[in-house]
Amino acid sequence: MDILALNPFFWAVIGLFGLFGATTAVNTSYGKKHPAFAKISAFLFFIGRLIVVMPFIPQPRFQHSISTLILGFGFGVASLIFILPVLKTQPLTAPSTRMKLQTSGLYSIVRHPFYLGEILFSLSISILFKSWIGLALIPIWWAGLILHITNEEESIQKVLGPYYLEYKARVKGRIIPLLPLLKEPKIPKYPFKNLVFKGGGVKGTAYLGVLRELHQYGILNQVQRVAGSSAGAITATLLSFNRDIDKTIQLLDSLDYRKVPQLKSEYEAKDPEWLPKFIGKEITKISGDLEAAQRLVNKYGWYTSEYFYHWLKNVIAEHCDGNPMATFEDFRRLGFRDLYIVSTNLSDLSVAVFCADRTPDIAVANAVRFSMSIPLFFESVQFDGKQLGVGDYFVDGGVLMNYPIHFFDQEEFKKNNLWYVDGTNWETLGFYLYSSSEVIVKEKKIGSIMDFISHLYECYNISLQIAEIDNNPTDQRRSVKIDTSFVQATDFHITPEHEDYLRLINTGKQATKEFLERYDNPSMLRNW
Repeated sequence: MDILALNPFFWAVIGLFGLFGATTAVNTSYGKKHPAFAKISAFLFFIGRLIVVMPFIPQPRFQHSISTLILGFGFGVASLIFILPVLKTQPLTAPSTRMKLQTSGLYSIVRHPFYLGEILFSLSISILFKSWIGLALIPIWWAGLILHITNEEESIQKVLGPYYLEYKARVKGRIIPLLPLLKEPKIPKYPFKNLVFKGGGVKGTAYLGVLRELHQYGILNQVQRVAGSSAGAITATLLSFNRDIDKTIQLLDSLDYRKVPQLKSEYEAKDPEWLPKFIGKEITKISGDLEAAQRLVNKYGWYTSEYFYHWLKNVIAEHCDGNPMATFEDFRRLGFRDLYIVSTNLSDLSVAVFCADRTPDIAVANAVRFSMSIPLFFESVQFDGKQLGVGDYFVDGGVLMNYPIHFFDQEEFKKNNLWYVDGTNWETLGFYLYSSSEVIVKEKKIGSIMDFISHLYECYNISLQIAEIDNNPTDQRRSVKIDTSFVQATDFHITPEHEDYLRLINTGKQATKEFLERYDNPSMLRNW
C-alpha cells in the first residue's frame, strides 16, 4: 500500500475519479440531492492533481530557472483570479437545482472561467514542483474538463434555454478565450419579434391599450412581423406601417364602429331629400332591410362591409403613395413590417393566409376585408385570386383560425432563431380576447335574427377558447389574456366616448402591463 501511495499514476487515477464523480454529481438527480457527493468528488480531483506532483512522489523532474519560477507563480496567481470569484457558482464544487446565467466579468471572457483556473492551477503546481508527469497530465485534465463541460452545458441549456444559446453565440470560448469578446452580452428581457392578434369584433378596441403598453416597454421597436385574424387583422395591418405610436392609435381610433354594419350597399347612404325627413328615414330603413334580406340570400350576410372597405383603402392609400389597392409585395417594398392576414376559404374549407411570400400580388385591403367578414353578419366575399365577385367564398378568419399564434412556429421561422425550441417560437407574443364565464354578458335577449347571429358567434368563440388557450399551458405562457366579457363582438354601437369603449382600452393596457411585469421567459423555468 505504501508503494502504491507513492506511485504518481495512482494519484492521477484518484484525480480522474474525482473529476468524473463531479460530472456525475452535476448531471444526475442523485448528485443534486446529495451535494456532499459533489464536494467529495471535487476534493479528490484537487488532491489527486496536487499529490501527483509533490516532491515525495518519485518521478522525473526538470531543473528550475528564474523564468520557470516566474512562470509557475504567474500561472498560480492567474488561477486564483479565475477560481476564487466564481467558486460559489460553479457546479463542479456546488451543483445547484437553480441556475442563474452569469454574463459579466470573467464570464464575458470565457463561458467557464473556473475550469480555466483549474488548468492554470495544474500548470502552476507542475512547474513549481518541477514535475514532468504533472505537465504530461495537463492534456488529460483538459480532456476530462471538456467532457465535464459538455455534459454540464446540456443541463444548463435545458434550464436556461435560449438565454444560454444566445450567450454561447456571443462568448464562444469554453476554457480558452476566443475572439470576438463582448464584455456584456446583450440578452433581451423580452425576446418578442412577432405579434399575433386574435379576432373579436369591437372587442379589438382593447388593442389600443395593448399598443400603448407595448410602446411603454420598448417592445414595438423590436417587432418584425405582425399577424391577425378578423379584428386582429385590422390591428396588425395598421401596426405594420411602423408609424409612431400616437399616429397608429389615431388610425385605429378613426374607425367609426357605428357605420361598420351597413344595410345599404352605397358607401354614403342618405335619406331621400324629396320626402319629409321622418318618412325618408322610414323608407331608407325599409329599403335597407329589404336589401339586407336579399344580401343574406345572395351573399350570405345581412350587412355589407362597404364602409369598412373604403375606410381601410383610404388608410392604406395614405401610406402607400396614394394606392388604396397596395399589395403585400408593395408593403414589403415600402419597408413595412411583415404582415400576415388570416381568412377562411369557405369554398374549399381551408385556412387562407395572405402575406408577401405566399400572396404577393393580393391587395391588402381585400385580404383584411375577407378576414373581418363574420359569417351571416357580414356578406361573404367571392374572390378568384384576381378579381372580386367571382371564385371562392371568403369569410372571417376566426371560423378556422381566430388566434394564429402557431403560425410563427413553422419551420421557416426556425433559421437562426435561438428562441425556437422544440417546435415553439418564443419570439411570438399573442393577445387573446378572453371571455370569463363568470362575468360574460348574459342579459342581452335574442329579439331578432341579428341578435341570434351575435349570440351564435359568441358561443362559437367560447368553444374555440377552450381548445385554443384554456387547455394549452405553452400558449398561455406567450399570450396576454384580455378579459372582454362585458361586451359582445358585434356591439358596433359603441363610440370613443362610450364607457365600454374606454373600459376595453384600459383592460387591454392593464392586462398587457401585468403580463410583462410578471414575465419570465419560459427558458427560465425548469419544466418548459
